[in-house]
Amino acid sequence: MPATIVVGIQWGDEGKGKIVDMLANSGFHAVVRFGGGNNAGHTIHNEHGRFALHLVPAGIFNPDTLNIIERGVVVHPTSLIKEMDELLEKNVSLSKLKISPFAHMVMPWHIAEDRGREIAGTTSSGSLTHIGTTLRGIGPCYQDKAGRWQAFRVGDLINRQTFLEKLEKVYISKALALQAAHGVALPSLEDVKREYLEASERIVPHIADTSSLIRKALYYGKNVLCEGAQGTLLDVDFGSYPYVTSSNTTSIAACMLTGINPSDVSRIIGVAKAYVTRVGAGPFPTRMDRETEEQIREFGKEYGATTGRPRLCGWLDLPLLHYACDINHITEIALTKMDVLGFLDPVKICTHYKEGTVDMFSLSDMTPVLGSEIHGWGALGECRERSKLPDTARQYIERIEAATATRVRTISIGPERNETIT
Repeated sequence: MPATIVVGIQWGDEGKGKIVDMLANSGFHAVVRFGGGNNAGHTIHNEHGRFALHLVPAGIFNPDTLNIIERGVVVHPTSLIKEMDELLEKNVSLSKLKISPFAHMVMPWHIAEDRGREIAGTTSSGSLTHIGTTLRGIGPCYQDKAGRWQAFRVGDLINRQTFLEKLEKVYISKALALQAAHGVALPSLEDVKREYLEASERIVPHIADTSSLIRKALYYGKNVLCEGAQGTLLDVDFGSYPYVTSSNTTSIAACMLTGINPSDVSRIIGVAKAYVTRVGAGPFPTRMDRETEEQIREFGKEYGATTGRPRLCGWLDLPLLHYACDINHITEIALTKMDVLGFLDPVKICTHYKEGTVDMFSLSDMTPVLGSEIHGWGALGECRERSKLPDTARQYIERIEAATATRVRTISIGPERNETIT
């Protein structure tokens, strides 16, 4: 059973990129990005440098690994080209980058609509809503995907004439709607044509029957790694709705969007920080006091890889972690930022909620109980074995394992690949 899934089990930004980058160098034939768009970023430190990947799978640094952008991803072509160029500048090969023709494209009107909604703070029905999106057009793109007739897919770039004919029709419709709803003007039609035709020159050579590549790899017993974006608590169905992303981010979605048979999945790795962070609006029950939050933000460089926004920081929430492990059927946890959290003393933990079991429908009204404290463990230095960790650090990990009934099998104690206990 050669398929492995890596998902975030908090509000995103858990350090999935580092974990996928490590795994890709341990015998995986393919790394598959299965959902989300360039509203998510994976920060990676390796021998090539420091990268913030938004669309390209984190396995791209292994020249022997097939890297697939699957149909569940929404692709902003210009952003993808920029990312590809940054990789090429660092001599990272893109020869094994493959893109599904069924992946939907983010168009200029999606970005304009996203900005218009967030700035106005209203929905089309007039009710007050501020989601705190990344303004990358992801939500409107997924809306058009579900609405069907005004959507564009990567495969549409293959036939230029057909693409341009459809583009003109949809452009006129979208321009009128945006002007009426938000008073927003689009770039000129000629500029849009030029942008997407130039992008097509770079993207079309990478288009492939990706689902067939995945099935073939599994049929021949090769290892496939599915890479998630964002986190479970931002899942459009299982997260803190409406303050979520517009896609499904769980391990179940990985199978649905790649066509992988669940019975082929042997490992589901849930990535979690030793504390929690989130960006944007919405409930965040265990947020730290301002002074502690500023400390951990600076220690951990907690700024969004996509937008640069400062992340809200909070104490580890064991009930929500348990919820995410259950939803994803997690088989093991990869715990990150242990080196950062250890500098706080004491370290607090949310053990339960006053109201009882976590209720995602009413999360903003629930009261966390910081029922446990532990002394900080300080610098972790050259620790490369779990048994060599300070006693308090091991106690902290054991509490996570007890609360989630899941083994912590990977512990990150720094940004580099070799700063990891496995």
